Amino acid sequence: MKQKLASFALLLPLLLAVSCGNKQHGPVTLNKEGMPELNSVLDTLSWAYGQNIADVLMNQPVFDSLDAAVVLQSAQHAIAGGKQPLTVEETKAALNYLLAMHNAAVQQQVEAQEQTVSQQQQKIMDEAMKSNPKLKKHPSGFLYECLKEGKGPKVQYAQRIRFDYKSFLMLTGEPYDQTYGKRDPIVHVVGEPMFPGLIEAFQLMNAGSIYRFYFPYQVAFGAQGSGNIPGYTPLIYEVEVHELYPD
Repeated sequence: MKQKLASFALLLPLLLAVSCGNKQHGPVTLNKEGMPELNSVLDTLSWAYGQNIADVLMNQPVFDSLDAAVVLQSAQHAIAGGKQPLTVEETKAALNYLLAMHNAAVQQQVEAQEQTVSQQQQKIMDEAMKSNPKLKKHPSGFLYECLKEGKGPKVQYAQRIRFDYKSFLMLTGEPYDQTYGKRDPIVHVVGEPMFPGLIEAFQLMNAGSIYRFYFPYQVAFGAQGSGNIPGYTPLIYEVEVHELYPD
């Protein structure tokens, strides 16, 4: 509370300077570079307020579907006290309709992307299965191949393990990330946190084994993605388990 009062005390002189109503003295002047010249506290506060409103409006997902010139004209008309063509109820109905249109468009885009990626990843996995008889399909939907059979104990869920890996974007084959030559092997508990396909994949492996996995996006990072991985990204992983640790 004391901090809030202190902040208010600092702002008080500025607030008093502009507290005599909405003073209007015309638009600010732009210099040769097109930068506004803010020559008073009133100019600065007014410009900051308008800039904040613009930032909020432009960050709204529906803004791109509107006519920005009409939006600006409507705001100026309202600020000037002009008579409005829409009632409060009509305005709410129009905004609800706008939001519904936006949500429907977004859903349509999502469904199209899901369909496209699903078809692409399925084609790649089908071709991989045809060309490589060693590939097997897991009940969860990913493909796997043992490149080197390990002789150690089998990995269990919630077990701490040490492993190396390298990954690729399935749709392009482009390398994405790896530990080899970049950082030490990872020591991690299976499932904490880990995408669903990888949790199942580790439990197929023994210490000392190397496997290759084809993960559809549904069992990888899903529609949301994670970090630098965008949503709807199928991945290929090559994983080498070095060691299992006791509980």
